[in-house]
Amino acid sequence: MRLHLLAAVALAALAPAAWPAEASYDFVACTHSKRTMLEASPEFVAFGVESWGIVASSTSKEWERATTHCVGYVRVAAGKPTAKGVCKWFDAAGNAASGEFDMPASGENKFTWLVGTGKFKGIAGTGTFQALSHGEAQPGTAQDCRRDWGKYSTP
Repeated sequence: MRLHLLAAVALAALAPAAWPAEASYDFVACTHSKRTMLEASPEFVAFGVESWGIVASSTSKEWERATTHCVGYVRVAAGKPTAKGVCKWFDAAGNAASGEFDMPASGENKFTWLVGTGKFKGIAGTGTFQALSHGEAQPGTAQDCRRDWGKYSTP
């Protein structure tokens, strides 16, 4: 009996303090953006963009009612758009996670989680996103909805 107890204690001492939590996410977020035009010619278009948004629907409970703030840029050369920037996400409880988005001309969009606070501290992972709808209410603004999905882990 003592041998079993001793073995259990020894195994517990060797085990990591906590296993990383892995999670999947899949949601639709809608945003309002402000655009600042830098260059607009038939050959090349470049503008800065800042957006604010909210998750409209989510299959991942922890991302329900999450909000976001993003900054980045878009450029169009030879008719092919590309974009890069960063977004900070806030869940309904106030935890935050930030990451970088990349929209290459190939169309293989990628989002990489970089840093977080609260339950997202130590976040790492990747995902992708796809535009669902787009509208322009006033010059220099846009309204968009997109689907985001992927996986991440926290320590």
